[in-house]
Amino acid sequence: MTTFQESSRKFSLEMKSEVHYKKAAKSYRKSKQYINMINLYPTLQNTLNECKDENLIE
Repeated sequence: MTTFQESSRKFSLEMKSEVHYKKAAKSYRKSKQYINMINLYPTLQNTLNECKDENLIE
C-alpha cells in the first residue's frame, strides 16, 4: 500500500519551466501529428463554409 507522501513524489503538481514548455511546443510543431492536423485545415474551412447558411438546429 502506498502512502500519500510516496504517491505525491510520483505526481508533482509543480509546473516545469517556461523553457521546457517552449522546447516541447517547438518539438510538437515538427511532429507528424501536428503537420497532419495543419494539412486538414483547408478541409475544415471548406466544410464550415458549406454549412454556413444551413439551419442545423430545429
